[in-house]
Amino acid sequence: MVKKIIDVGFIGLIILGLSACSSMQSVPYQAPSQVKVFTEEVKLEIYQPPLPQEISMRDIEWYVLTTTPCKPATGVNKNPEYYTTERFAYEDYTKEDGTSARRVQRDAEGNRIELPPLEDEDGRIIEVCGNIDQKIAELEKRIGGDFVMMGISVKGYENMAYNLQEIKRYLNQQKEIILYYREATGGFDNDSKEDWLDKNKDNQADQVEDAKRDNEAQASELAQPEKKKSGFNLSNLIPGLPNSND
Repeated sequence: MVKKIIDVGFIGLIILGLSACSSMQSVPYQAPSQVKVFTEEVKLEIYQPPLPQEISMRDIEWYVLTTTPCKPATGVNKNPEYYTTERFAYEDYTKEDGTSARRVQRDAEGNRIELPPLEDEDGRIIEVCGNIDQKIAELEKRIGGDFVMMGISVKGYENMAYNLQEIKRYLNQQKEIILYYREATGGFDNDSKEDWLDKNKDNQADQVEDAKRDNEAQASELAQPEKKKSGFNLSNLIPGLPNSND
């Protein structure tokens, strides 16, 4: 009996709840607003570094040494000392503008004066083969002593010239690659290719000048004599002063 009463009460509560929900005001359905998508192109700024400083090379002195042909010696150079092979005699003279020059000596008839060949103690004509003795004497005078000769064959010289051309070709191709990527990344939007190359030349010139100034400053610092500190110290003479040893 009690169970029936509980069931009836529970059913009543359900009916009451449903009737309350049905009595509430209904909310109208609203469709969601349309989503709008905008596409905006944003330019990506990529750092465009300048070209590196140009290659700075130093001059190389080349001496071509030969042992041919052999010619009779006609004179001796004094400083440095070596045999000369000039066929005709020369003399120094002054031009109308005051500069000095050399010319071939001529006799009274206007013919060039030939130099006689030199002979050794045995009466044999001294021959000079090539210019190797002359160049050795010049180099010894220049460096003030013995020297070491670095030789290179003709084929080796050709290979060195070929290697230099390969370096030049590689650098030119690398430059073209740099210019291509600069153009692809928008580096020429503000200035043209020619203007950018001109700016790089100016930057490189500034770098060279800065390097020269730094080198001159370092050289002047090294050239200045070191200042010697005096051994006299007033603080050590009078006790109680600041920086005194007492």
